[in-house]
Amino acid sequence: MNGDDRTAALRANQTTYQDLDEKAYVRGAPHLKHASVARIYERMVDAAISGIGREAGTIRVLELGAGSGLGSTAWFSRGVRLTAVDSSAEMLSLLTSRAAAYGAAPVTIVADALEFAHTANDRFDIVTHVSMLHHVPDYLSLLAASAARVQPGGALISFQDPLRYDRLPAVHHAAERASYFAWRLAQGNYRRGLRTRWRRLRGVYSEDEAVDFDEYHEVRNGVDSGAIVRLLQGLFAAVEEVPYWSTYNRALLAIGQRLRLRSTFGILASGRKPT
Repeated sequence: MNGDDRTAALRANQTTYQDLDEKAYVRGAPHLKHASVARIYERMVDAAISGIGREAGTIRVLELGAGSGLGSTAWFSRGVRLTAVDSSAEMLSLLTSRAAAYGAAPVTIVADALEFAHTANDRFDIVTHVSMLHHVPDYLSLLAASAARVQPGGALISFQDPLRYDRLPAVHHAAERASYFAWRLAQGNYRRGLRTRWRRLRGVYSEDEAVDFDEYHEVRNGVDSGAIVRLLQGLFAAVEEVPYWSTYNRALLAIGQRLRLRSTFGILASGRKPT
């Protein structure tokens, strides 16, 4: 990933989330609004905490790309010592307000997640990313830097990223696309949607379109979970890939889960090896 790509991606995410309509985002974000999906992340959180082998209140967690804390409630409710990093001060202000409802007071840091992971000197028991990797052009570099921030014996989590499209069974990919377009048709703004789809069909993205960098995974064919597992296996004692079905519509989610479809994945790496 070159510097121009990183800068454009960061700018796009800042533009997208600083203008966020949070209620609309919650309606659209499958990792937030569906309890069955949230429970998958919570199980990963509990497994990571259990693997540390200490009281939750003594465990230090770094959440990169934390945003407004929509995905942070699992940590707030478990009472860990959370440090939240995001490029938007506005989003972190919302996170602080959300944490207060749980009696939590996380440390917040305004910074680019990749830059922070590369330059910070501190280490944490757990490093986590939620719905983040697919926004990052070079997510393997980010994960390598994130792993460097994990203490020996600690864990790394990534959650809610789309599986690589060309490695999905055809039925699973077709179902995922059909579910997405069914949701998209209800969102309006068809002119922008058609322009975006035309760029997608040509494999083109524009630096003038924030959505192209914000949805970087659409250009590069999803996220390669296999490459992530191979990277982390050299750094952690155990690496588990957790594939699952995730889509916007509640009824379509239930159908996909019943059919045991897969579209999305999480990663839990535990037992950080000594460096």
